[in-house]
Amino acid sequence: MGKLWSGATWLGMAFALLGLSLVSTYFALFSGFIFDPDDHPSSYYAAQIPMRLGVMVVSVLIPAFSAAASVLSILATPRKTPRIATSVIALLLALSAVWSCWVLGIEAIQQAIAFADHVPF
Repeated sequence: MGKLWSGATWLGMAFALLGLSLVSTYFALFSGFIFDPDDHPSSYYAAQIPMRLGVMVVSVLIPAFSAAASVLSILATPRKTPRIATSVIALLLALSAVWSCWVLGIEAIQQAIAFADHVPF
């Protein structure tokens, strides 16, 4: 069946996903950016809600997978203190990225709902 992934491999995967989560956080931030709400009618903002929800889900899942890989690295045997300490740092960074993407995504969705209901036309 093959050898399972080692703790170092999981840690590498956690950091790779953590780097990718920087990009997903960028997309979560700018998916809700509206320069001038008067540019579009309310139907445009109503149509944007599912897209913003999708961006939020993807942007939250990437750091969540990074957190899961960090936990798997922590739990991997043989236990090595430097790897575990680095995995804990990666876990904390990934959890903060999950929180950031969640907040940015919810804000973008609420903003689209608000503009769909009350466009300043």
